[in-house]
Amino acid sequence: MKKWKYVVPLCFVLLLSACSFGETTEEKLSNFLTEIHNLEADYRDVQMQIAETEQKEQANFQSMMELTKDQKEELKTQVEETARLLEERLVLVEKEAISINSASDKLTDIEILLSETDSESEKVSIQQIEEALKNRYTAYSDLTEQYHALASLQEKLYNMLIEETAEVTTIQEQVEEVNKQNDVVQQSVENFNELTVELNKVKEEVFTSLQKED
Repeated sequence: MKKWKYVVPLCFVLLLSACSFGETTEEKLSNFLTEIHNLEADYRDVQMQIAETEQKEQANFQSMMELTKDQKEELKTQVEETARLLEERLVLVEKEAISINSASDKLTDIEILLSETDSESEKVSIQQIEEALKNRYTAYSDLTEQYHALASLQEKLYNMLIEETAEVTTIQEQVEEVNKQNDVVQQSVENFNELTVELNKVKEEVFTSLQKED
């Protein structure tokens, strides 16, 4: 099985102009993005833990595949340990999802910002960031759905390894299903990462444009 990981962090480099009386659209937008960044803190914090858990789980799986059914006790112990790692991984993914979903819920604030903005060009800039954010969060929702589907297939595979009636061909077929779904997950990861890059690009362009209007 291939490993999967999130490789592009969300990076908000705030480009602020000199302070003036009251908040400009630029400053309001900057504050909004700072809140989004802060709400995604747990998402960023668990990335290393998820990667480490995946690596341990992968190593365990490779070790299990080298055992035979004659080594029942050792195989059972390793399956239980691997299943525990999978459970830990899903707990971390849930923490990650809560963080991302909290940030996604904050998108309602951007509608308020739009209603407070009179400049049409500024409205366009805000809408560009709003669209980029929505695209990214939609991609994350798809990613988590595919990720959980993969975890279910992996759990089924682990259990098969200690089933008395499981045939080698059946296990091999399940491995193939896991690998196929892992490819789907990898594609979802790449899509999410690309949209994160795109969001950062849009953000930088928007702030550059807003600063020129000041």
